[in-house]
Amino acid sequence: MSNKNPVIERKEGAILTYVNIFLNTFIMIFYTPFVIKMLGQSEFGLYSLAISIMGYIAIFDFGLGNAVVVFTSKFIAKNQQNKQNILYSTVFVFYICMSFLIIILGVIFLSNIELFFKNSLTLEEIEILKVLVMLLIFNMTFSLPCNVFSSILNAYERFIFMKKISILRSLLTPLFLSVILLLGFKSISMIVSITFLNILYFLTIIIYCKKNINMKIDILKFNFNFLKMVLNYSIFIFIGLIVDQVNWNFGQFIIGSFLGAKEVGVFAIAILFNSMFIMLSTAISGVFLPKISKMISSGANNETLTNEMIRIGRLQGYIIFLILFGFIIFGKDFIKLWVGESYIDAYYLTIIIMIPLSVPLIQNLGLSIMQAKNQYQFKAISTLIGAIISIFLSIYLVKIYGYFGVSFSIASMFFIMNGIAINWYYHKKIKLNMQKFWSEIFKNITPIFLLFLLFLLFSNFIKSDNIVYFAIEILVFMLLYFIVCYKICMNEYEKSLLESILKKIKV
Repeated sequence: MSNKNPVIERKEGAILTYVNIFLNTFIMIFYTPFVIKMLGQSEFGLYSLAISIMGYIAIFDFGLGNAVVVFTSKFIAKNQQNKQNILYSTVFVFYICMSFLIIILGVIFLSNIELFFKNSLTLEEIEILKVLVMLLIFNMTFSLPCNVFSSILNAYERFIFMKKISILRSLLTPLFLSVILLLGFKSISMIVSITFLNILYFLTIIIYCKKNINMKIDILKFNFNFLKMVLNYSIFIFIGLIVDQVNWNFGQFIIGSFLGAKEVGVFAIAILFNSMFIMLSTAISGVFLPKISKMISSGANNETLTNEMIRIGRLQGYIIFLILFGFIIFGKDFIKLWVGESYIDAYYLTIIIMIPLSVPLIQNLGLSIMQAKNQYQFKAISTLIGAIISIFLSIYLVKIYGYFGVSFSIASMFFIMNGIAINWYYHKKIKLNMQKFWSEIFKNITPIFLLFLLFLLFSNFIKSDNIVYFAIEILVFMLLYFIVCYKICMNEYEKSLLESILKKIKV
């Protein structure tokens, strides 16, 4: 059961995560316009709507994936192998039960799908949507029990393997789907291909886990006390999963119900940009939950945790501000060149959500600290209240302002609940020094913001529809951004980290 040094796993795991994200971004840039062209705006909207509806199946994880990571880290620290095996067997049986529940609820939803979309979709569109949802139900009922194996590998910090297999899937998916579309097939065949690749992905993970991790899953070892233990831990993470689904998927459901498939397609582009924004900004913090769990188990004090949060927050901040300011400057022209004038509203929809979203993303490591301390309750309940308000506000505003009303509803709740309320809780209850945290972040943002204002003013005078000139303009901004960050913002640790990454790339 040999393993690389956990520090190396985390560092290389974070680098490979960015490789995967940049690969996905590159694929998105060239692949999405191709899909829209082959499917048409209406069926692309249906495809996006089906994906968003089935995103709700993610809540059936119940947050147990995080629970497996946290409890495995504790059991490893105490060398309690038998407890690990009981944990995995219990969670696996629970996931199988949830898969059966997904099938039952899926059948009920499919039987009543006309009630939700009869006023906005045609009969033909509803029939296509039924088939898409049916296929995705099968996909998720298979995937859910397999999540336990992914969680085990994350708990053992096998990030390098996990990221490599994710990169492979990122490459194969558009390749398969492009062939499907070129052969004249449409969205239904695309979902069939995605399901097939998903099965291969999880089978690979299961085989690797069986060969490299000393773990056994035996359904006869199901233990109700262990289930109660992990559910007590994960219940508030489960609420967080519900909130995420409301924030990122329910808006498309509302738009599909009140407006139509084309409007869903435009809003889906905005959600796509914000999803990429989240992935890029959380790649670093995403590999730190096992480490934070071990730090807290070893008695790390709040000052140490604050310093760790600052260290990771500053690193994430460089990525977040680059994407945010870059999108504000170049996003409108990019969307025009990318998918055409008919999707230009996606630029404004994206910015409305992206600006307040940047606040919780910068301090994302705080969520890992909350989870490891088992103090996730306030985050879960406050954001759930915000999500419920957002639903009613979206239903009201979509009738007046269309998808802009939905976007504003999501953004306002991000700012109030994930920005103001959570920062208060971090500072007062978790005892993290948020004044010190934001002081360090603002040291970064001030020179970067000045660069943004100057470049924004400059770019307004040199707008061009030439794609080569546009690409050069982006590269110039990124180069200036890099120089300002390196010369003015970065401390010695950040400079040495960047230099080590550049050396790896050079090699």
